[in-house]
Amino acid sequence: MNRLIWLAPFLFACGKAADVDAILELEGDPAAGETLFAANCASCHGADATGGSGPDLTGEDEDEEFVEYVLNGDGDMPAFEGDLTDQEIADILAWVKEQ
Repeated sequence: MNRLIWLAPFLFACGKAADVDAILELEGDPAAGETLFAANCASCHGADATGGSGPDLTGEDEDEEFVEYVLNGDGDMPAFEGDLTDQEIADILAWVKEQ
């Protein structure tokens, strides 16, 4: 039993990495991403993703980090895991990358 408790954080972390990888393998739809961004992200990151109370997301080239933040949140950034599907996150990423 103690071994399972000790391994739990590692198993959890491996599952998270798999989610990120799965999202990055999806082809995002920028048009859908624009609508999703407006509904979920623009209030903090600005309508054009150049920032507001949240940071400027334009010019981001760290796709893995972007997806991890969207899934898990950080500080004032809420976690969207369970609120957005993998495809929706891929769509938002595709739109942000075009900005």
